[in-house]
Amino acid sequence: MLWCALLLTLQIHLMSGSPVSPDPDREMVLAFVVNRHGERTPDADELSLSDQQEKLKNLTHIEGLEALTNTGKQRSFRLGEFIKQRYGIEGYGLLSSIYRQDEIALRSTDKNRTQMTALMAMAALYPPKVEQQWGEGLGKIWQPVPYTAVPLSQDYLRYYSNCKRFKELMAMAKEESVHQEFVQFRDLVTIVKKETGRNFTEDPLLFETLFDLFRSQVSLGLDIPEWAKPLLPKLGEAARLAYRLYFRYDEMKRLGGGVILNDFVKAASDIVAGKQVQKRFRMYSAHDFNIGALMEVTKVLRHEQSLPEYGALFGLEMYRSKCTGEFTVLPIYLAKAGESTAQNLHFTGCEANSHCDWSRFQNNTKEYLLSEREFYNICNIRTEL
Repeated sequence: MLWCALLLTLQIHLMSGSPVSPDPDREMVLAFVVNRHGERTPDADELSLSDQQEKLKNLTHIEGLEALTNTGKQRSFRLGEFIKQRYGIEGYGLLSSIYRQDEIALRSTDKNRTQMTALMAMAALYPPKVEQQWGEGLGKIWQPVPYTAVPLSQDYLRYYSNCKRFKELMAMAKEESVHQEFVQFRDLVTIVKKETGRNFTEDPLLFETLFDLFRSQVSLGLDIPEWAKPLLPKLGEAARLAYRLYFRYDEMKRLGGGVILNDFVKAASDIVAGKQVQKRFRMYSAHDFNIGALMEVTKVLRHEQSLPEYGALFGLEMYRSKCTGEFTVLPIYLAKAGESTAQNLHFTGCEANSHCDWSRFQNNTKEYLLSEREFYNICNIRTEL
């Protein structure tokens, strides 16, 4: 007990120190993080809404559509720096200072922007030490780190585009929403229809498409249209509500985040049981819908209601108390790599403390667990699994 009291005293002292101040009583034993890629060029649907299509085409002719921009590369590098600071030897010590294949698993969707985000983040996380340097020049500052990606048509991270059942649910969600929460935007619908030629009443997801277009334009150095400037607050609110449609029903949440949750629970359960678990840091370089889905199935309380920014990250971290041996789960959120610090969130049912008892977390989220095989069966996706 004296040792625990000393740890508590040390904890209070350290809390006033650096941005990452590990609790001396708590040892991090597992972390799953899901990030949104860095800034990107517009996609085809966004481009169709723009009044600056030729300028955008000229600006993006090298990278192409949906591609990571130079600003996005910088953002992704900052993401890697955050991971190094928090999870490396200067933080919670989950990752070594050199790349070790048994410590980390990296998965990306099969999109250039998420793959490049993963590569840039790894460049920041693992500048090679002497034993991993492979040559002069570049060989002293960069090394390859492998990642996994599967075809978009078979990837549970792309549930919103490849799952027939999810699309059916989304159609229901849109039909309901146009008669409910989007009624307040009738005046906005009239204006954007006039300016873009598209009917936002039929598809409220276009609000998010238009909002993302403006984000992309700004990141490329282009201004947004004059007609849109006074409407941005209202457009942002409509885009946020459109984003929420992806999680309108419990079944949508489960399809979107249940597989990652299931993998986290399996790994955590093995750790609690005293089994050997490799790759205790797992990173998913993905999209805003993946961040939102995992936050929903873990029942994060009062989480960010706005659209995740480029370079946002949501993490599930598991800790073991050195004094009691008890395990807890902590949710964290990084709003924008390089421009914000990580915030501790709370789970529903664990409002009093950011650290939620493992058993309580497990019980609170079990309804959303979804195996990868079950996902493919529900979504009618053929794979070799």
